[in-house]
Amino acid sequence: MADYMYGSARVRTLEASLIGRERIESLLDAKSTAEMWSRLQEYGVEPVRDAGGFILREETLLEILRRSYREILEIFPDDAMLELWRYPYDCNNLKAAIKAFERKIDPRSMMFDFGVFDAEHVIRMVETRNFEALPRAMRMAAEEGISAYAKTKNPQQIDLLLDRACFADMLCAAQKSGNEFAIRLVRRQIDLTNLLICVRILRMQSGEAGKLLLCDAWIDGGFLPYETLQEWFLAGEEMLWDRLYYTEYSKLASAVASSDRSLTAVERCCDNYRMEEIRSAKYVPYGAEVIIAFLLAHEYEVRNLRIVLAGKEAGIAPATLRERIRDSYV
Repeated sequence: MADYMYGSARVRTLEASLIGRERIESLLDAKSTAEMWSRLQEYGVEPVRDAGGFILREETLLEILRRSYREILEIFPDDAMLELWRYPYDCNNLKAAIKAFERKIDPRSMMFDFGVFDAEHVIRMVETRNFEALPRAMRMAAEEGISAYAKTKNPQQIDLLLDRACFADMLCAAQKSGNEFAIRLVRRQIDLTNLLICVRILRMQSGEAGKLLLCDAWIDGGFLPYETLQEWFLAGEEMLWDRLYYTEYSKLASAVASSDRSLTAVERCCDNYRMEEIRSAKYVPYGAEVIIAFLLAHEYEVRNLRIVLAGKEAGIAPATLRERIRDSYV
């Protein structure tokens, strides 16, 4: 715990570099993308440029995440708690490597380099069909995904299997750590993902096929059981949100009700609901909660910057972009 006391104090100082709501508002007021990048440099974001000096937006945003993980790993080099938040990047890399191998293309441009396993290692796993190093659920899903793709030629099967497995491994690691904050955040994210799956399928108006899609895409481990959400799903979207009012997700249901109900708005409400829980770590003096919140705060920061930068490049009005921005940690 003494290590957490020292490390948490260092992380608190790093939080000052986060680009919170006030700075995002400043970026929205910028008259041009050049002015936005100038302000970002003032906030400590150094743009990544190509050989011609042109700013690479996505590479710059990835560097923000890369730096946040690098900083935390320097402070807590042996903390197993960090691994479970890196699993989604391993999952993405596995999906990219498997699909690329089947299509005989290079996956490297689609891969991240801050998962638990480096991209080259993941590529070798796929090439040799040796997934022993992976956590249990993703190991089994990778093997099953390759087999399923060989039979169906449907890449969505790879996504469904590995996404489900990634959450299973995250939950297993969180439970093994015994940290209630981590466990709650993972289970909450599973619920929010399942709710969004329900909404997307309902809006596809796929009828009986929708029930099969829900079963295929369902992720176990959340607070909301499959039988309950399936019943709400069958009753329709209005009933789903109505029933959600009488659960611990009542704030989410209220937020959706007061929005324009577009899918973009629903996704934003889900993200904001999750951030509210992440922000509870601000009141914890020291511990794993401080690390987790710092990493997830950077995830939200990058998401907001992508919305603002891409939107400004596309000429979208600041008022419209403001509606799409997620809540910030600071």
